[in-house]
Order: sequence, then C-alpha cells, then structure tokens
Amino acid sequence: MNIKFNIHTKSSELLYKWLNDTSNKELAKQLIELPDTQIMAGIVKNILQEHNLPTFIDELNEFSNNNTLKTDPYGINLAYVQKEKSILLLERVKNYDVTNQIIDRIKPYIPSDYPLDITCNVYFVLTGWEWGDAMVSRVKNVDNKYIIDENGEPIIIINLSIMTHLYSEDIEELLHHISHSISHELFHLIFAKYRDISPYWKTEKDNTEIESLIEIIQNEGIAHYISHNQKQDLIANYDQSTEYKQREKDAFQQLEIAIKQLLNPIISKDKKYDILMKSNAGKFWSKYGAIAGMFIVYHIEKALGEEAIKETVAKGAISFLKQYEQIQTKNPELLPLPLIPIK
Repeated sequence: MNIKFNIHTKSSELLYKWLNDTSNKELAKQLIELPDTQIMAGIVKNILQEHNLPTFIDELNEFSNNNTLKTDPYGINLAYVQKEKSILLLERVKNYDVTNQIIDRIKPYIPSDYPLDITCNVYFVLTGWEWGDAMVSRVKNVDNKYIIDENGEPIIIINLSIMTHLYSEDIEELLHHISHSISHELFHLIFAKYRDISPYWKTEKDNTEIESLIEIIQNEGIAHYISHNQKQDLIANYDQSTEYKQREKDAFQQLEIAIKQLLNPIISKDKKYDILMKSNAGKFWSKYGAIAGMFIVYHIEKALGEEAIKETVAKGAISFLKQYEQIQTKNPELLPLPLIPIK
C-alpha cells in the first residue's frame, strides 16, 4: 500500500492575511483564484443549493465582523473569530506526518484486488460549510477553474476554523483529531476510487433516495467505525454500555422514520434531500445513517471478522445490509433492520 499526501495550505495562509486586513480588495481577488478557495466555495454552493447564494468574493467584500445578524454561508465570521488558533494549528499541520497511522486504520477494509497506489490532495481551508470540518469531494479543473464534478478527482478538504472551534484548545489533541479525520475521509476517497473500477459498482447511475441512503449507511458507517477510536471503544465497551445500546436504538428508529419519509410520494424532493443530508450531517450522534452503519459494521466484524467488511466494500451496499440481516437472524438480541425495499 502506497499513499502520498499533497498538502495544500495557500488559501488558509492568504485568508489569514486578509482577515487581518479585510479592506484589502487585492488580497480578496487573489484568494478567489486559488484552487483551495474555488473548491471550498463550490462545495458550499453544491450543498446549500440556494438560488440566491452570494458568491464568496461578494461575501468577502461585504464582510463585517460586527454584523452578527447577517447570514454566513461560507463561515467567514467563524474564520475571523478562530484565526489565531487556526493559524497556529496550520503551522503544525505542515510538518505533521501520520501516514503510517492512517494506512494502518484503513488497510484491513480495502479489497485485495485494488492496487492501492494513491496520491491524495488534502486542502486545508479556514472557511466553508458549517458542518464541513472534514469532507471528500470530487473536483475537476476546467479552464484553470476548479469545479465540483461527480466524475472528477476525489480530494480531501479540512476546515481548521471548525476544528479549533469545536474540538479542543490543545494543538496536540487537534493534530490527533485531524489524523483521525483524514483516516475517515481517506477511506471515502479510496472507496470512491475503488468504485470507479469495480464491476460491482455502476459508475454512472441516478440513485433513488433509498439507494443513496443505503450507500450512506455503508460508506459512512465504515468510515465512522475506523476513525476517532470508535472501533476500539465499541470493542471494549459495547457489551457493558447502556449508552451505546441506546444510541444504536435511536439511530435505527430514526432510520426507520427516514425510510418511510423517503418512500412517501407526497414529500417533496427538497424535503427528501434534507432527510438524506441529516443522515450524515450535524452533531455526531444525530447522523442516523452514519451511526446506524457504524453499529452494523461493529456487529458484522464481531461475528465474521474484518474480511467480511472488506467483502461488502467489494460487493456493494446491499451486501452490507444482507450480511447484517443474516447475523441478526441468528442473534435476535440485535436490532432488526427497518424494512428497506432492496433486491
């Protein structure tokens, strides 16, 4: 397994300068020409899907740190508040290499038929979507402009302002958190590349909402399981933990509600989009799709080992759910899956 990380920090460094000189129009113009900035702004536009979303350059030009009532779709105000902590973290990130740790977390779950030789672009930014502390997106360079494109190259983007705001005051703890976040996102990236070449995955198709949800359960479930010590914590504590079991029950119940809503023809496309977003966006335990998937991974691995998870990566999201169903049938103390119309 050979993985190389290309770390990109120019956007963060230039934005930090602008945050200390917000009237500098020239810095603002330079910012929007950077790939990091274009990718970040494209992700915000793609996720929010607002018809009247202001451009990032307009938001820079109109920014005032005293205007707390104004909407802040790109998180510029948070970047302003967190700028000193974020720049300290950025300096450490530049000299921080945890490649071997990351590979060790991911390797057991990647099918052996995939020749894993990857160069991964990681963009560190200070602005972005409010829940986008770490994400994978596909991007394409078109006429020297970076756009979000389903058929583009997968990249990782990490928002240091959110990291310093949400997770810790301690730089060492934040570096550890970033290591786990990259593990999480790198799994998504490798999975995306694997799907491009796998005979079990169709590279071009219009998923139904249910199919999209099933893929979220598998993809996010595995990524959550292998990052931030979730695997170790579940192995050590699940059997004795009433809290874990309640979290699991809550996630399965919310999943059941979501499936019924996604199958309801009366509910609008926009509402169904929000339901899917909530399956993997928001506070950790509220992400019902990812959390249900994480517990499913734990039970499959406990019963059948890591190879079983690797097999579902190769064979698809439906095989992931079917493996759990087979285990649950033999272990009725496990929660049954909600009724999902799968073939």
